[in-house]
Order: sequence, then structure tokens, then C-alpha cells
Amino acid sequence: MTTTIPRDQWYVAAYGSEIGQKLFSRTICGEPILFWRTRAGEVTAMSDRCVHRRFPLSQAPSRLVDDQVICGYHGFTYGSDGNCVFVPGQHRVPRTARLRSYPLAEQDSLIWVFIGDPAKADTSRIPRAPYLASPDYTTVRGMEPLKARYSLLVDNLLDLSHETYLHGGYIGTPEVAATPITTEVDEDAGIVYVSRHMDDAECPPFYAKSTGLRGRIARWQDIEYPPPCLYKLHSRIAAPGSVPRPDGSDPDAFHVEVVYAITPETEHTTHDFWAVARDFALGDDEVSEFLAENNRTVVLQDVVALDVLEKVIASEAEGYQELSINIDTGGLAARRMLQRMVAP
Repeated sequence: MTTTIPRDQWYVAAYGSEIGQKLFSRTICGEPILFWRTRAGEVTAMSDRCVHRRFPLSQAPSRLVDDQVICGYHGFTYGSDGNCVFVPGQHRVPRTARLRSYPLAEQDSLIWVFIGDPAKADTSRIPRAPYLASPDYTTVRGMEPLKARYSLLVDNLLDLSHETYLHGGYIGTPEVAATPITTEVDEDAGIVYVSRHMDDAECPPFYAKSTGLRGRIARWQDIEYPPPCLYKLHSRIAAPGSVPRPDGSDPDAFHVEVVYAITPETEHTTHDFWAVARDFALGDDEVSEFLAENNRTVVLQDVVALDVLEKVIASEAEGYQELSINIDTGGLAARRMLQRMVAP
């Protein structure tokens, strides 16, 4: 079957806080994967299928006992390395009785798994978002299931002009769609950069209520996307005329780091992980609750639109040609990179 999902890649499978000492399953790139955290605190990642009759090990009455998983169907038992340590009715454990293990890394509060050839699982290729785990930032986060292919979310996030129309009353203002973008593609590093600097813009409610700024603001959006998984939006909010100092410091501005992990579940469904990290009001629970609620609303607005778009694409005639314009340059560059990752 032809796939549109890049293999031999790292993908975010979960937040670290989601994985504890109980069985947890999530399908990544069409592969059901079983996770749990051992008593020593290490996270495991292995196939969520018993080798005997394929019963999902995450499904009750399967259970975790002393860092061993006991299949709830026939009792096959596996250690944290995926090797079977017990089969019912015999003393000898078949040599091939072991679950597929996945390379895994826990970094920046995220659990990453490598889909593809384990020999290619170089952890230095995992993109960083250190502010998600930094004491200098406060982060709210969530995940929403998307009934649409992952590439539609990539398109959505690389073209933020849709904020004006889809997210008005939350993060969208007229200036977002009206302001031209600049796009830079670093082919060697494999990163797409898209920037939109609004030096005199309306302050949307999302930032007015969280920062206390009112009226007109300087609002910068700097996107950094290393395909396929991690998307980072560096947002700068300040009074009009304010710019960073020559040494790079920026004490007069509020900074919000918006991160999306775009993880394919299947060819036509996606895990839409989102996080919002801020460097202000660090201990203010009201600000955290406001940003969490509002950003989830924004994400759900995208989910509704992209779920509709998936149905449209699935039903349209073969060969339909869409129209692209200047605001699509970043998304088109990302598409080309993703296509090269998929190409044999």
C-alpha cells in the first residue's frame, strides 16, 4: 500500500505526564504501541499485540504486575524489554516470543518514538523545545484527535492567515491576513521558516487577557518547522515600537512559545498535540486556565475545519487542482520536504 507518512522518523507519542505505571496504548503511523513507566522511572515502547493470538496487551483483563505485562487472553507474560518470560502449559519459551521494541526518548516533557528501521534511530535528530520543561516558562498543553490526514494540519499551521477568519474573537485580527510573510527554507538543516511581523496590530483577546496589553500592539509570529513532526511558533507581543535590544534580550515584550506535535495516527487520522509556554505570569493559575481553555477552543476550531476538509478531499474527483498564492510558500516548501521523506 502506498503511504504518505514518512518512515525512519521520530514522532511524539505522548506527553511524559501521560505515561505512568499502568498500561497505555497509542497508535503511531498505523502501529499500535504499548507504553508504561517502569518502577525505575523508565518508559517502555513495544508492540501492543501479544505474539500468540494478537490480543492487545493494553486491553483488560491484561495487566501490569511488577514490570511484567500479563496478556489477558492466554497469559503470555512479557518483561520490560519485550521478551516473553512465560507461556502457559510449558516450560520452554519459544525463541521468537518477543514483542517488537521501539527506540524511545523522553525529552522536553515529550515522549518520542522512532518509526522505521531502529538502526537509523539517531536521537540527535530529535528537534528541541526546551521551554516546555523550563522553570522559566509556564506551560499548558493538550491533545485533540483529528479525523484528517496529518498533511492538512501542516498546511494549516504553516499559513496563519486563517487566524483572521477561523479564529476571530480569540487570536485572529485583520492584520494577520493582511500582513505579508517572509519564507526561508534551509534545505541542509531541513527546516522551513515563515515570519510575519505586525508592528501595529489590534491586540486579540487571547493576548489582551493574558498579558494585560490593550489597544494596538507589535505582534511577531516566527514559525520554525522541521518536518515531519514538531512545529514551533515563536510569538512576541509588545507595545508598538518596541524591538529587541542589540544584545538579543527583550525585556519589554511578552513571549509565547506555541508548539504542535503533528503525529500521524493512520493515513487519515492525526494526533494533534498542542502546548503553549509563556515567560510571564508564571505562577498565575487564572492566566494558565484562560490560555488552556482558549487555545483548546482554537485547536477545536481547526479540528472541525480539517475534519470537513478531509471528507471533501476524499470525495473529490481525481486530478483536482487547488490554487496556491503567496501566503502558501511555507506550506508548499513543507510539502516538498515531506514528499522527499516519503519517496523511496
